[in-house]
Amino acid sequence: MKKFTRGVVAGAAGTTALNAVGFADMALRGRPASSVPARVAEQLARRVGGTVPGSGAARQNRLEGLGALAGIATGAGVGALAGQLQGAVRRLGPLAGPAVIGGAAMLVTDVTTAMLGVSDPRTWDASSWLSDIVPHLAFGAVVYAALPQSRAAAPPKVPPAAGSEESQAGGAARGPAGPGKVAPAEPAPPARPAAPASRVLEHAALLGAATGMRSTVALAALIFRHSDGLPAVLRHPAARRIAATADGAELVVEKLPGTPSRLDPPGLTGRLISASLAAAVLARSEHRGPIPSMLTASLAALAAAKICHDARAALARRRPDPVVAVAEDALAIGLAAIGSA
Repeated sequence: MKKFTRGVVAGAAGTTALNAVGFADMALRGRPASSVPARVAEQLARRVGGTVPGSGAARQNRLEGLGALAGIATGAGVGALAGQLQGAVRRLGPLAGPAVIGGAAMLVTDVTTAMLGVSDPRTWDASSWLSDIVPHLAFGAVVYAALPQSRAAAPPKVPPAAGSEESQAGGAARGPAGPGKVAPAEPAPPARPAAPASRVLEHAALLGAATGMRSTVALAALIFRHSDGLPAVLRHPAARRIAATADGAELVVEKLPGTPSRLDPPGLTGRLISASLAAAVLARSEHRGPIPSMLTASLAALAAAKICHDARAALARRRPDPVVAVAEDALAIGLAAIGSA
């Protein structure tokens, strides 16, 4: 309960920082306040079958108040989640930790506005993205700083190596096993240590970026490599054939004229799910918690889907689209191969 409460408090502090950065941007650039929170509140009220009473300015004021409260609730919720995972979050370090927290908050708000039809992030320009990213990074930095540091665990005792002076001394003290006595068992080899958190997140970002381009390549690469994090069903020999078939089918279908855009809600949702699953498998194989890797991979998938979609559209004006698509195939497969290594 203490972790939850501390996380909520950290989220509230982060929300204050986010609002402060937003107000500072308004003061510097002279831009008006965003109407998105009020529109989100209005759409949420409609979805649950409720109505906001009043008319004219009074109703608009209520919507703005509800929108602000929804933002505070989102910040407190993300902070509470970070509080529950404070050990894993703090291990990310002072750079990746705030980025993951801020990215999670931004993902929640942007996906919500898109699903409610309030705003379409695909149509935002660079200035709009900057106005969204910078306040959320401030949110992540304050939440990360507000979370208490985890106490370092005592290093585990490593059994002496066979043949060492300590091992021989212990054996001499115990004496040889007599007739009818069982000799002491050899110590079990130590388990493979967990990989550094930064390395796991780097590979998760690579797998997420590959998934943003081609939704099946990251999971397929992990299956081909027989990753230790795979569930038993995906270690079956038939899983490799299924993965190869699905991957090959996507590479073909993706180039057909009637294929829907990867930026449509179904395409983005599938990529987010696939990236999260690949990151969870990676984290499990490296003995790390899955949440940071899943968030990192999801953000990388969203960014890669948008960037590569726009880059391909621009390049297709100068080069045949199939040529550009094959180059993107090669990049996606290469990133998946590196990320799964």
